[in-house]
Amino acid sequence: MTSLSISNLNPKFALVLSRALAALRPALISFLVVNAMQLSGGIQVPISFCNVLFVGNLCASITVLAWFGATEIFNDLRALNWRLLLGLFIDGCFAALLSALIFRGLEVTMVTNAVLLARLGPVLYAIAGALIFRKPILKWEWMGFSLIVVGVVAIVLKTNNFEINFGDILILCSTVVYASSAIIGKFILSKETKLRTVVFTRNLVSSIVFAIIVFVLFGPDHFTETFAGQLWIVMAIYALILIVIAQFLWYAALSKLDSRTVGKWTVLSPVFGVTYAFILNGERPSLTQAMAFVVIMAGVAIASFTKPQPKEIASISENGTSS
Repeated sequence: MTSLSISNLNPKFALVLSRALAALRPALISFLVVNAMQLSGGIQVPISFCNVLFVGNLCASITVLAWFGATEIFNDLRALNWRLLLGLFIDGCFAALLSALIFRGLEVTMVTNAVLLARLGPVLYAIAGALIFRKPILKWEWMGFSLIVVGVVAIVLKTNNFEINFGDILILCSTVVYASSAIIGKFILSKETKLRTVVFTRNLVSSIVFAIIVFVLFGPDHFTETFAGQLWIVMAIYALILIVIAQFLWYAALSKLDSRTVGKWTVLSPVFGVTYAFILNGERPSLTQAMAFVVIMAGVAIASFTKPQPKEIASISENGTSS
């Protein structure tokens, strides 16, 4: 699927589809951890920081490079000024940090918790984006966002007997990184940077960051697990579908929708994530998680499907086009 054909998709459909693919990643990583010994040919800990994060992003960058051609990609990069190049580099670093936080968080918290807590990310992006890009947030959207925050706080406190779980802290930190990365991505795409260039540099920079971390913290021997058994093939497929295609869809939507719309139209992300966690990992939501899920989804529904009043529409028109 080329960036041109993805760009022609309805941006809201592309956004929802990208979140459906992205929501599969936490559940799939947990599934791979459980079944990795069989895939790797018997290695005791085959799913590690290296072969999920480093290999996944490396495969993604190689896929984009092979599909569009090295000449085209490097010509795109040479045409950019230093500010955009810096923005692409920072975006890649944020992507690496985001993946690392989620991966480490999943080691000590449930997938269902991670999925529901991650709903805070679009809220932070919607609010920050509204401030930065001067898009007003309506009162019903504020009410919906407040319910989402209440649901997130309930999960953090109640599921851990009112003690903050370290894994939940990492997932919450990832929501701040998510919002920051989305804002940078929005800025980059507003300067007409090509999708292929954004996706390639994001994954290349991420893979380089992970390679440096692995060398410094674990040593070069850590890379030997990367090529174990069928794991490389599994990670290549993971990279193509859940990283490359999801990112093309995400950035295509991000370039056409404002931050409020993006924050609202990720409505089905927790539904996808909880469903994947049940199917792949057999996780049945606890009563607290179920109640928090209802509160969060109520907040999402209120924020997503309320229509602005005429005065508010006029205000939006004066500040810029609203999707």
